[in-house]
Amino acid sequence: MAKQQQLEQAQRKEFARMLYMQGHTQKEIAEKVGVTRNTISAWINSEKWGELKAAKTITRKELVAKMLAKINEKLDADDWTSDEMAKATAAIEKLDKQTNVVTIIEVFSAYDTWLIARMKLDQELTPELVKVMNRYQDMFIGEQLGKTTVELK
Repeated sequence: MAKQQQLEQAQRKEFARMLYMQGHTQKEIAEKVGVTRNTISAWINSEKWGELKAAKTITRKELVAKMLAKINEKLDADDWTSDEMAKATAAIEKLDKQTNVVTIIEVFSAYDTWLIARMKLDQELTPELVKVMNRYQDMFIGEQLGKTTVELK
């Protein structure tokens, strides 16, 4: 009996995580999952969903744009050494040649959205299978965070 309750709790938590990553409010998630808003908040904090969601929200293009804006500010203020400029240029160039964790998360997020939509059409695609795939995606992202980048071939 206790094992069944643990399984149900884990399923609720995973469903809540998916809803959170899709942008639902804590109140909406609590209502859909059947737990309190405080429970959702505790899960968000203990599982660091906020950091993962933040990583999903910034694209490589946005990151480069922010870097270029910062460079422009420094250039306008005539507040840059040539060494700083060379480092910033190298960082932007590196972003263009590498797939970073943010890009990987973007792709997984789009894939998750596609899977959820596809579940309506494909009976072999079950919530349990999607959860297993999400777990492996999370493991892959965790390993990549240790490396910070993956070279494109």
